Amino acid sequence: MIMPGPEENGVRSTGGQVDDMTMALIDAANDRTEEGQDQISQALFDLGKRKPALVLSSCYCYLKKHTKLVQEHRVILLQCMEKIVKETLDQVDTGLATDLIKLGAMEMTMSKEVVPDWQNAASGLLVALGEQYCDEVMSEMFERFQPGTLPHYFVVRTIGNLAQANVYRMVPHLTAVLSTTLPMLGMVKHDNMKWVFSSALSKFSEAIIEYCANIDKAPDKSITRDRFSQEIGSAFDVLFTTWLQSKEAKLRLTIVEAMGHMTHLMAKEKLEEVLPRVLQGILLLYKKHPEPFHITQGLSNVLDAVCIEGNTILEPQLEGLLSSLFPQVFNPPDYSNPLSIKNHNEVLRCFAILARPFSGKLTGILLQKLENGNEKVRIGILTIFKHLINAANDAMEDKQEVVVSGLKMMLAEQNNKLKKIFAQVIIAMAHHGYLELEGGHQMIEFIVKQCSLPNDPPGKRSPDPEYVSNQALRLMCDNVLQLLATTVEDMEPVLWPFLLEMIVPEQYTQAGGVVCKCLAHLANKKREEKAEDYELDYEMQANTPKPNVMIARLMVLAGCPKNNRERGTHVLQLMKGMSPNLDDRLIDLWDTVIPKLIQYLDDSNKEDSWSQKNWEDLALKLLSKSLDVIESEDWIADLGETFGSHVSLYNSYPDEKNFLYKCLGVIMRKSTKKDFVNKHLDLIFSTVKHTDQVEREGAAIAMGFCAASHLDPVLGKLDSVAKNDMVQKSGGLFKFIKDKSEADIERIKATLMLCYGYVALFSPVSLIVSRMEATILRSITPHFVNVKTLHSIDLKKCIVQCMNLMGKSFHPERVKSLNFTFSQRHEFLVCLKSYMKAESLTALTTETRALAMNACATLVKLDPKLSEAEEFDLIKTATDCLYSLPKEGAAVKKGKQEGMELEVEVLLESSFESLYDLLKELLKKDLTTDGLDSIFKHIVPWLLSTHDHERERALRTLLVCAHFLLENMDPTESKFTNQSTVIARLVPRCTDPDLEVRQLAIDCIYVSLKIASRIEGNPADYKDAMIDAMPTLKERLVKGDPSILFSVINDLSKVIAKKMPSDQIQNFLEVLQEGLLDPQSHSSSGACVVLNGIMKTRGTEIIKQVENIVTSLHSKLATIDFPQTRTGTLRSIRTLATHHLSLVLKTLISYQLPYDSDMVEIWQTLSQDPQITTAMIDQMLGMLHKSLPYEERNNEEEITRTATSTPMAVTCAMKIIFDCEETEEQVVKAYHTLMGALMLRIGSSVGVKPARQKEMERDDKPKGKKAAPVTSKVPEPSQAAIETFRSFLTRTKSTDIIDILTEEECWEKFEEEENYPEAFTILTRAMVTSSVAGPHMSEIVASLTSALSSLYDLQRVVVAAFFAELINQKCMDNADLVELVMNSLLGRLVDSSHKVRMLCIRGLGNIASVGSELVKKYSTTVLSAMMAGMDDKEDPDDDITTEAMSGLSRILCEIEESHIRAILINVSLKIRPCFEKEKPDVRAQAIILFGNLSRFGDGPSKAPFLEQIHSNLVSLLLHLNDPETKVKKACKFSLRLLGPLMGSETINDKFQRHLLEDANLIYGEFLNDLSKLMIEEFPDKINFYVMGCVSFFKSLWSEIKSNAALFVGYLLGNLHESRQNVISKEHVCSALIMLLKDQTPAVRCRAAEAISLLYEY
Repeated sequence: MIMPGPEENGVRSTGGQVDDMTMALIDAANDRTEEGQDQISQALFDLGKRKPALVLSSCYCYLKKHTKLVQEHRVILLQCMEKIVKETLDQVDTGLATDLIKLGAMEMTMSKEVVPDWQNAASGLLVALGEQYCDEVMSEMFERFQPGTLPHYFVVRTIGNLAQANVYRMVPHLTAVLSTTLPMLGMVKHDNMKWVFSSALSKFSEAIIEYCANIDKAPDKSITRDRFSQEIGSAFDVLFTTWLQSKEAKLRLTIVEAMGHMTHLMAKEKLEEVLPRVLQGILLLYKKHPEPFHITQGLSNVLDAVCIEGNTILEPQLEGLLSSLFPQVFNPPDYSNPLSIKNHNEVLRCFAILARPFSGKLTGILLQKLENGNEKVRIGILTIFKHLINAANDAMEDKQEVVVSGLKMMLAEQNNKLKKIFAQVIIAMAHHGYLELEGGHQMIEFIVKQCSLPNDPPGKRSPDPEYVSNQALRLMCDNVLQLLATTVEDMEPVLWPFLLEMIVPEQYTQAGGVVCKCLAHLANKKREEKAEDYELDYEMQANTPKPNVMIARLMVLAGCPKNNRERGTHVLQLMKGMSPNLDDRLIDLWDTVIPKLIQYLDDSNKEDSWSQKNWEDLALKLLSKSLDVIESEDWIADLGETFGSHVSLYNSYPDEKNFLYKCLGVIMRKSTKKDFVNKHLDLIFSTVKHTDQVEREGAAIAMGFCAASHLDPVLGKLDSVAKNDMVQKSGGLFKFIKDKSEADIERIKATLMLCYGYVALFSPVSLIVSRMEATILRSITPHFVNVKTLHSIDLKKCIVQCMNLMGKSFHPERVKSLNFTFSQRHEFLVCLKSYMKAESLTALTTETRALAMNACATLVKLDPKLSEAEEFDLIKTATDCLYSLPKEGAAVKKGKQEGMELEVEVLLESSFESLYDLLKELLKKDLTTDGLDSIFKHIVPWLLSTHDHERERALRTLLVCAHFLLENMDPTESKFTNQSTVIARLVPRCTDPDLEVRQLAIDCIYVSLKIASRIEGNPADYKDAMIDAMPTLKERLVKGDPSILFSVINDLSKVIAKKMPSDQIQNFLEVLQEGLLDPQSHSSSGACVVLNGIMKTRGTEIIKQVENIVTSLHSKLATIDFPQTRTGTLRSIRTLATHHLSLVLKTLISYQLPYDSDMVEIWQTLSQDPQITTAMIDQMLGMLHKSLPYEERNNEEEITRTATSTPMAVTCAMKIIFDCEETEEQVVKAYHTLMGALMLRIGSSVGVKPARQKEMERDDKPKGKKAAPVTSKVPEPSQAAIETFRSFLTRTKSTDIIDILTEEECWEKFEEEENYPEAFTILTRAMVTSSVAGPHMSEIVASLTSALSSLYDLQRVVVAAFFAELINQKCMDNADLVELVMNSLLGRLVDSSHKVRMLCIRGLGNIASVGSELVKKYSTTVLSAMMAGMDDKEDPDDDITTEAMSGLSRILCEIEESHIRAILINVSLKIRPCFEKEKPDVRAQAIILFGNLSRFGDGPSKAPFLEQIHSNLVSLLLHLNDPETKVKKACKFSLRLLGPLMGSETINDKFQRHLLEDANLIYGEFLNDLSKLMIEEFPDKINFYVMGCVSFFKSLWSEIKSNAALFVGYLLGNLHESRQNVISKEHVCSALIMLLKDQTPAVRCRAAEAISLLYEY
């Protein structure tokens, strides 16, 4: 060990200040804050990169000297040294390196105990040094790594880490290390030492393996693995036999990891010898460790070392190994834990390694466990099989048959989890050729079986998080089958034609779509390629379904193309691909038609428009044509038999069964074989499920199709069903059959009804007419009335459909040649109405209403026309049963399913369509306005409903009917006598709160006017400008804004007034007045507008009714609260005011505030008369001028101001007047007087409290007059004045002023005592630029001048603020006005209010804006005023000083140098202290003023001013990063102005480019660059600047101290060595060192950063 001498000799010192600063940083490194520690460490590191020898040796000496230094401090220094060494190792000489190595070793081993942070840092330093000085470090380590003595923990750790960090230099040392290590291993007692030795041995082994693997790069190529095998083997023994027994978990895992690496270096014999014990030892660890990954990793390494070249040495241990590995596969991994997933993969890797020598044995064990295990075990075994098939293909190649055969046991599995993993195994087998072996087909069938799974039953889902639903498994297997068919080429012979066997079996119906998709791909591919195996030999391939079987099956599947995951396209493509294999006669037809059908399906998917009926028509047409092209009666019957035999396949599939019946109907229609027909009629009725409407409909249509060719057999069959199947008791031979219930009979009845309906529709009309009365009606009518409620829905539906179908069969067009009248129509209608009335009005749950109305519509078409009573009853029944339903068709229930809502919505829509169709059919029988009126009668009550949806339904019905009439009527046969009633009823609806109702009402009126126009004799295309403008009214109704509605209804009233016939006006007005009491407020006001419009336009025609109308309206006023109807009453007050304005005003003004709603309306009504308004404004201004603005009470503590009643009342009344649009002209005329009065009123209200209620009341109020409620809040004077002012500006269209006041947030400032002068300043600016206020400015000034001498401070402040800003705005370029205002302001410089004085100073400073001529005129006066302002003694907050400096700044831009020369330096000196004032505004103004003084810095005062610039430069640069933004901006502004005077182009350029006002300045970078320029341009001033910065080290602001430290760092850091002698180094550096002890962390950080730059000092 070298013992350093005195400190200065140990430090590689430079002899400069940097030595002390380095020591200071080292001393301060253990800062109180984490931020400080990081910054000082970084500073040390930065210094260290420049001066590695100094910093490293300083740290070395510091640590040597301060042996009792706190541990945290030592750690920081050692970590910093490590970082420096890593960066600058090549600059560290051997001597210093040796010292550092010795220091590191000493620090690391100073404490015998383990102290991780400290010793780790020392170890890190040694490892970093070891990158280059490996031998030296190892030499030091060997000193502490002596035989016979256990080394320090971190000595071993360091050697291990070094082996990892420097493989090529360390491996040659490992022989010696291992020879020393081996004897020690037996001495190790403590777990931590065992851990470090194990970890080191692991790293040694890895290093040796890497060294030998890359021997070509190694320095000593003679080194081989064998050289270490003996030592590693011996170490392995110790680790395994002794240490592995430790109770410490972490240690055991490290040992296993080490053993895994060590086995690769051990001699083969040795490894084989210890292997059984090693495996046993490793496997035992599984029981002791909850997290097995590291053990498994070690185990897989050991297995990998052993299982080579078919070595079966592991055979005795195999069972034990598997018993440890199996449980880990059987427990699924935790996917949220990465180690768990890694372990799972590592275990599977172990199995793949074991398969190399033991594939046969392993397969047997796995299959046995698969057979006998529980769910977890079997999932695990399947997972292993999947991995072995994929990852150990070579080893498993000869075991494929065994695997396939063994896995057959899974085919009957019921557990979805197992089926899912087994499906994955099948994919793996398919990819590796397993399925081509015997048993492959069964695997494919298993997949198809899963594709057929039904959805899980609804209900509670399994709580098992790994639960696999039927849907999920089915989707997966769909994808698996497609994958096998389309991407695995070797699978074609496996799948074709085997998959055809999967089409027909019932259990695979759900898989039809995906099976057809795969088969279609294979069939079409083989057909195109003309493959040898395409043509099927049905004899040889006995299991393949025969052609007629396939046709029957595929036809039915194609009939419902949307089922089974949209199977239609795939089924059709298979039919096309298979046609040559089915029947050659079908090829041309199917090749032509099927692509069109596929296109139809694609188009319907794109357009989202699907009609199952249209599709079935096309599919049945294909069947029919196919029968035609075959032309074989036997073939047809054979195919029919096949269809019949397939009925049982669809017992669970009603849609498919429905279509099969229809197919049978088509075949029976084509067939001439009576036996065949009768047999299948029986078949249909014996197999149809009477509880299922879909099946019932299919059977009924089939009967209808058959009846087209075989009517009598069909009727005979139906008759026998009615006699035999509809009796409850079974008789005769069939007593053993269970008796039918009442419900069963009703269901059979329903089927029978439907059958009769379709038979009637499809049979030849001549035959059906003759059979109707005699046979059919006799059979069915008894069942119409006796419909039991319990099971009646289906029966009702079928009876209704039967009636409808019969009605259609007797359509006048069909029976006109037969002269037939349907006698049972009345009974049918009575029955249908009773069904409609029986339906619930609270919810729409069935389609009975819609079906009944459709049937009624069909029956109405029949002759003769219904009687008036029948028609009335039918319309009433139909509308009542629909309109009353809830809006959505059913009451909204919580948690209601979306599907249910959709279903109800569709039902509702179809029901209304049915209603419209019915009403149109009724109208067709009387296409006149009378016909429409018979419908309108039923609609009127619903128009007044309180429910929006009921009104909307009624109007929509009227519109549909009126439209229909308009399009189909004969105008010559109608007289529109009830036009006035219809339109009067519709008018209130035009302003309905519901948009849809409004628009429908306009449409109805439009159509009504069109009908009237047609009746008047105009053609259909007649252009009537007024009527044709109605649609634009409808568009305007979209917004519910009352003003828009008013405008629309006003325009509507003009149209009605123009178009209403004279003889209907009286009736129109009478009906319309009822609309004033409409339940909807908007509607009643709409009625009022039209009423007013009609009376205004057509009033001359109603002279005799005036009294009645007024009486009627007056009686309604009591219940009407809307403006249109109240206006008449209010006008009487206005009439009164034309005679007695003063008294009316006096009365009104004396009312209590706030005004009630009636009072507001009175003021508004008065304001509508221009003459009254003019007189009111004049009298109110007089009241404001004469009355006291407030009462002032002076308590000892404070002055309280309370509002007086008259000005408050006038202010509130004025607001109402200004809010009236009609007053604009009168208000503009009085603009200047009102503006001045309102400004003073706002000022007089600041800080004023509202008057008490009693002061605002009158004792002599008129009796019975409504007063505002006592609880009404009295308006705040300030808010009232501001709102009135806002209304004034709005009325005079001074929107430019409003915008500015809003943007500048002045409305709030007007109320605040601190800010209201600023608000008036902004207001003045806005007034000057305003197009409205601008022309009135002289008059406004005149009206306000006297107020500058007001008794009230508040009013004087307002005028002073106004005048000050007026000067700033050049008084509108009016010289006389400037003189008047300037003189006024000069006169108030000695005002008692310091606010007034400040505003006067501001105004005088603003003279700079007016122009140089006037500035010269007033310069002397203003300059003296400004200097006096800066000396104002009663200015505690420096407000006047700030204004004076601001004013001076502005004047300087306009005056000549001669005016300022005498005071220039005086001003500079006077403002310098203000740079450091606490108030930011003062600092900012002082800096701006100094910048503006630059204007005179280039004349006679150049030299003294330049000196002032240099004196203030440091302060300006430091405040560039001031905490306040406004100060930063001020500094930028001034520096840009001062730059040109400094005599340096580069510095000036820097200022101009980087100090832009709103640009983001990167301060540190800017200072660094600027300091370089300053050094170059002003070398003599550098010490002056530096000392200036140092003086700021004691600033009030930590930011400024930080800036100063940084600036010093940059100035000195960038200063060339040759110039450093001019600097007071010691003073500056000691000051920086002192800053390292500052209270603020940021300052300490910046000081450290500055010091790091001074490496050359």
